Amino acid sequence: MVGYVRFMFAIMLCIANMIIYGLKVNIATAIIGMVKKKPGIPDWSDECPEFETDADIITDIDGPFDWTSKEQGLVVSIYFAGYLVGMFPAGYCADRFHTKTVLLICVLGNAFLTILVPVTASSLVALYIVRFLTGVVSAANLPIVNVLVGKWVVYEEKSMWVGIIYAGTSLGTVISILTSGMILDFLGWEAIFYIHGILPLIWCVVFYIFFEDSPEEQKYISEDERSLVVNSYGHRAPGTAKMKVPWKSIFTSVPFWALIATNTLGNFGWYFLLTQMPLYMNKILRFDIKANALITCTPYFVNAFTNPMLGKILDTGRKRGLWTQTIARKIAVFISSIPASIFLLIIAYIGCARVTSTVLLTLSIIVCGAIFVGHLTNQNDLAPNYAGILMGITNTPGTISAFILPPIVGALVEEGHTMGRWRYVFWITVIAQVLAFLIFSVFGSAKIQEWNYPPMEVENWDAEEQQRPRQQETKT
Repeated sequence: MVGYVRFMFAIMLCIANMIIYGLKVNIATAIIGMVKKKPGIPDWSDECPEFETDADIITDIDGPFDWTSKEQGLVVSIYFAGYLVGMFPAGYCADRFHTKTVLLICVLGNAFLTILVPVTASSLVALYIVRFLTGVVSAANLPIVNVLVGKWVVYEEKSMWVGIIYAGTSLGTVISILTSGMILDFLGWEAIFYIHGILPLIWCVVFYIFFEDSPEEQKYISEDERSLVVNSYGHRAPGTAKMKVPWKSIFTSVPFWALIATNTLGNFGWYFLLTQMPLYMNKILRFDIKANALITCTPYFVNAFTNPMLGKILDTGRKRGLWTQTIARKIAVFISSIPASIFLLIIAYIGCARVTSTVLLTLSIIVCGAIFVGHLTNQNDLAPNYAGILMGITNTPGTISAFILPPIVGALVEEGHTMGRWRYVFWITVIAQVLAFLIFSVFGSAKIQEWNYPPMEVENWDAEEQQRPRQQETKT
C-alpha cells in the first residue's frame, strides 16, 4: 500500500516556509515598539476629507531608540539586500550539496539571527549586519524548495503540492503579523524576536530525526511509496548533485532567458503589494494600524487556500488532456499578472472609493499569489537536476523589485502623499507585470530541457521521449 510520507515531507516544507517568511516580516510590526514616539502630525493625504481620522491617532508606544525614518527603513530593507546577494550562492549550495543540511542551516540561521536582534538593537551598525545576514541565509529557501520538489513530489501531483508548500509563505506572513502585534502589546518588542526565534528549533529537531534528503535515503517510508516517487517522471536522483553544470546550455536556452525576464518583471506586483500596500492604505486610504494589519493579513490567509486549489485545477486539467504543463504554467502567469494589473489601474484612478480600493487591493494580492504555482516553480519544470541553481540565477534579479520599490515610493512622495504621485508607482508595477506575461506566453516552457541530463544520457533521453505514450507527452 502506498503511504503518505511524501505528503508529510511537503507539509514540513510548508512549515519551513512559514518560519522563514514569518521571521522576514515580524520586524515591520516590532519596529513600532522599538522607536521613540515622534511629535507632530503625520503626513497623511488630505484629498479625501470624508475619511475617518482614526489614522491620525499616533500610537502611544514609546520605544527606546531614536531612529530617523531613513534608519527605520534601512533596518527593514537591508534584509532584501542580503537576500539578493545570497540568492545565487544559496541556490548553488542547495543544488550541489546535501539539501536537507542546507535547509536546516537556513532555518537555524534565521532562528539564531532573530534572537540576536534585541541583543544588537542598541547598535544600528550591528543590527544592520544581523538583518543583512538574515537575508543572506533566507535566500536559500526558494532554491531548496525547488530542489526538494524534484526529489519528493510526484510529477502528476506537482502543481497542487507546490501550491500547498508555498502556502506557508502566506500563512507565515499572517501568523507573524498577528502574533507580533499580540506579543508587542503583552510582553514588549524584545519578546517578539525571542519567541519567534526559539519556536523554529522544534521544527529543526523533528525534521532532522524523521526526514531524509531523498526518498532513496528515507527510513520511514514504504517500498511502494518509495518506488512511486523514484519512478515518477522527472524525478531527481541523489547522484545528480555531482553532475557537471551545463552552463553554456543553460545560458543559451530561450525558455531559461524567458524565465529570467518573467521572474524579474513578474515579481513587481507581489513585492509592491507586500512592501507598499500597508503604506498606501495608511497614507491615502487612512486606515489606522489595527485595521491596516487585519486587512493586510486577510488576502494572505486566503492565498493559503487558493494556491493549492489552483494547483489542483492545473494538475487535473493536464491529466485530462485539456492542456499541457507549459500551458498550465502560462495560465498561472496570466492569473498573477493581468487581473492584478487591471485592479491596480482601477485603484489608481477611482479616487476616494475607499471600500472599492480595499477590495481590489485584497483581490490583487490573492491573484498575485499565483506566482508560486507559475514562474516560481518553472525552474523545476525546465531542469529538476539544476533547479536550485536556476532559482538562484533567476531570483537574483527577481528580488530587485523588493529592493528598489520602497526608495522609488519614498522619492515620489517626498513632498507629500498624493494619488497622482502614487499613480507613477502603480504604472511601473502594471507595465512590469504585463511585460512578464507577454514574454512568458511567447517564449516560456515547462518541458524538461535536454540539458537537464548528462551528455551520455541524451541519446537514451531522446529514445525514452519517443517511446513515451502520447498521453504522457500531452501532460508534459
